[in-house]
Amino acid sequence: MSVSKSKNLERKLDNFAKEAKNELNNVCGSSLWESLGFVFFDQIEDSEKIAKANFYYGQLQIINEIKFII
Repeated sequence: MSVSKSKNLERKLDNFAKEAKNELNNVCGSSLWESLGFVFFDQIEDSEKIAKANFYYGQLQIINEIKFII
């Protein structure tokens, strides 16, 4: 992979991660989830919010794994 493609991929992953973090902050009401992880989702009562939080947290984990590989 060329350097420019690698940098472009990294930039896109950063944008996806930023979006996921923003959505998690909106769903959770704070950034406390960053230090507690899945444990924080146990306090959320709305099942739709829990599903959304799990989706974006999973997305963020995948992004971090891809970044680790490249």
